[in-house]
Amino acid sequence: MEAKKLLTTKEVAAYLKINEKKVYQLIQEGSIPCTRVVGKWLFPLDHINRWLEEETENARSIMIAGSDDPLLMNLIGEFNHSHFPRHLVFHAALGSQKGLVALAAGKAQIAGVHLFHPPTGTYNLPYIEKHLGEKKRVVINLAFRRQGLLVAPGNPLKISKISDLKRSGLRFVNRNPGSGTRYLLDYLLGREGIEAAEIAGGNRELTTHLEVGLEVLRGGADAGMGIEYVARMLKLDFIALAEERFDLVTLQENFLSHPTRDFFAFVEPERLTLRNGDFPGYDFRSTGAEIVD
Repeated sequence: MEAKKLLTTKEVAAYLKINEKKVYQLIQEGSIPCTRVVGKWLFPLDHINRWLEEETENARSIMIAGSDDPLLMNLIGEFNHSHFPRHLVFHAALGSQKGLVALAAGKAQIAGVHLFHPPTGTYNLPYIEKHLGEKKRVVINLAFRRQGLLVAPGNPLKISKISDLKRSGLRFVNRNPGSGTRYLLDYLLGREGIEAAEIAGGNRELTTHLEVGLEVLRGGADAGMGIEYVARMLKLDFIALAEERFDLVTLQENFLSHPTRDFFAFVEPERLTLRNGDFPGYDFRSTGAEIVD
């Protein structure tokens, strides 16, 4: 059996046309196939070639991580339909905060965020600064959308405000930590002097707006935080609490290259304003505009 060819650090750097410092960075990140033998890093050539093929394939795809949003998912579906098989977009509903972490770590090309920052009364920019630091980035508004409480049709418990969640016997369903919806809820509760532990069901956590809406619809909860769009889709009652700004964040190097640039071409006012009737609870007044921090 022919022995597999092994490259040294210097040889693999020359093969990839990068410097050795970058090779060690890839090793530290766990990004490049390698093995350590007697204190030396070695790189199987066939594994390196396979890795290069996979990296080339990945460069044709986009990972969007962060907040769950029906409008965004609709755009992703349209993009995939138009650009497959040349490009493909994937989405990971991790919550806004983890979306920024994924973007900063290079695990995603775009982050979808809607994080309210109480000290400044603004959305997203302070958190983008925190997670991306000095990295050059581009922030594009997708839309504004209304957040509030999703309750059963007819609102049988007559819920009208956030403090009603403290009522004895009322069953609430929460969103996952790190999500923009959870950030907003925690702020609204704190403003009313309410501890999360005072709300029955506050420790029940779901990942998406649709999951929360379905839980209310089937009678598993009396209320949950979510967007108006899901309430209208499921014919639930909706108690509006806030309008939030939903932005898409990418690094400047991603924004200037395919296929990320092609995806942002879908985020344009002309395309989305025509859908006002299809997306109740959304406002497209700043869609496609760059948000400057």
